[in-house]
Amino acid sequence: MKFAAYAMPSYDESFGLTQGQFLRATVDQLVSAEALGYDSVWVNEHHFHRYGGMMPSLPTMLAAIAERTTRVRLGTSVVVLPLHHPLEVAESLAMVDLLSGGRVEFGVGRGFVAHDYEVMGVTYADAQDRLKESLAVIRQAWAGEPFTHHGAYYDFDDVQVWPRPEQTPHPPIWLAASNTPASFEYAAEQGFNVMTIGYTKPIKDTAALTRIYRDAWASAGHGRPYALATHYHVVIAEDRSEARRVAEAALSEHVRLNHQSRSLAKMAAGPEPTRPPIEQLIDEGRLIAGDPDDCVRLLRNVGAEVGTTETHCLFQFGNITFDMAQRSLELFAKEVMPRLAAESVR
Repeated sequence: MKFAAYAMPSYDESFGLTQGQFLRATVDQLVSAEALGYDSVWVNEHHFHRYGGMMPSLPTMLAAIAERTTRVRLGTSVVVLPLHHPLEVAESLAMVDLLSGGRVEFGVGRGFVAHDYEVMGVTYADAQDRLKESLAVIRQAWAGEPFTHHGAYYDFDDVQVWPRPEQTPHPPIWLAASNTPASFEYAAEQGFNVMTIGYTKPIKDTAALTRIYRDAWASAGHGRPYALATHYHVVIAEDRSEARRVAEAALSEHVRLNHQSRSLAKMAAGPEPTRPPIEQLIDEGRLIAGDPDDCVRLLRNVGAEVGTTETHCLFQFGNITFDMAQRSLELFAKEVMPRLAAESVR
C-alpha cells in the first residue's frame, strides 16, 4: 500500500493566520510529507466558500509544491473538470508535469457542490457527460499532435496544444467514484485509476462497489495492475481517547462547513445530515481516529476488503490546527506506514 498526504483546507480566522499564511502553511505541511516518506501529495478543488475555497486553482498549488520537492507524486483530487475548459486544463497541468520532472497524477470528478456550477454558468445535470467529453479532449491534447474535436460541449478544428507533458503517453488519470456502479465500470473500461472516500459508507458497501471496478478491470485486460485510492480523515495520537476527542470536534465542524457550502445553491440542500457517532464511524471503517495499532488494523481491513492500493490521508480538517495535523502526519509516517509496508513485501 502507498500513502499520501491530502489537503482540502478550510480557512478559519480562529487559527490566527492571514489567508496568505494559511496557504503557505498548507504548502509547508505537504512539502514535509516528502521527507517523512509519503509517496504522494494530493490537493482538492473547491470554490466560493471557506470549505475548501482557499484552493480553487490546483495547478498553482502543485507548482508551488513541485518547486520544493523532488520525489513525491503530485495529485489533483480532484479537478472539478466540468467547470473548466479541457484545453486549458491540459495546458496548465502539462506545465506542472514538466516543471516537476513528470510527477503529476491527474484526478478528476464532477464534484458535489451545485452552487459552484450555478456561479460558473454550467448545468450540473450535464456534469458527467461533460466530464467524459473533457477527458477525451485532454487525452488527445496530451498526445501533442494537431487534432479536431466536434462534440456536444466543445468544438474546434486542427488544434495543437503546447506544452506536452513529460510523462508518456500522459500523466496517470484517476476518476473519483463513490456511489454509482456505472462510474466504477466506466473507469475500468477506460483504464483509469479510481479514487473513493472512506467516510461515505461502511467498508463492506465500498468493497461491493470496488469489486465491480476490479472485476471490470480484469475483464478489460489492460496488462497492468489497477490502482485504487481511498481517502480518509485521519487523527492519530499515542492516546486513543485523545485522537477520538480531536476527531469528534473536527469532523463536526467539517460536516457543518460541507453542508453550509452546499446550502448556497438555489436547489435546496435539505437539512444538515445527522452524523453517526465517532465510534460507529471507526467500527465501520469510515474514519481513522485512534492510536497507531488502531490505524494499522483498520488499513489492513481496507486493503483486504476494498482492494485499496493507496491511502490518502486528510490530517488538517475542521478545527484541527496545523500543529495538531503535523503531529498526526509525523506519527502516521513513523508508526503506521512502516508496519504496513513491511507486511506488503512478505
